[in-house]
Amino acid sequence: MFQMSGCPSKAKEPVMTNMNRAQIHEDHEQCQSDVQMWYADLEAWRKEQAKLLAELVLVLSTHLESLKKHGKAIDRHAESMRRHETFIAQREQSASSRFDEIEARLADTHENGLETHAKLRRAHEKLKAHHHDVMAKLAVKLRVLPRLT
Repeated sequence: MFQMSGCPSKAKEPVMTNMNRAQIHEDHEQCQSDVQMWYADLEAWRKEQAKLLAELVLVLSTHLESLKKHGKAIDRHAESMRRHETFIAQREQSASSRFDEIEARLADTHENGLETHAKLRRAHEKLKAHHHDVMAKLAVKLRVLPRLT
């Protein structure tokens, strides 16, 4: 017996003995209508998924760029600290007539470095919280997905 899920089937015996051709044709048209609707649903779902995936890629790409930018800021700060330490070491070993001027510049550089460090610490903590939030939310969503398929 010809039968698809969703297609009407009134016969329990062979189709040709209990159904007339008009009924068979009507059943086939209903099944074709269902199939076309299913294709339309699949196409809509694919478009929804593609849109969501594009949005996800954008969000993660933006987050990745934030991580890279923060990493470069850390690199610059670390290099600045190394230069500062080298300058201090060199200053301690040199005898200069401009001692007060150098000490004042050193103090300013040190204060600026501490301010930069404090800003970087705040930025790091903010990015860390954001990163953990993003990753936790994505992990929850991803754990749900296998149950849907």
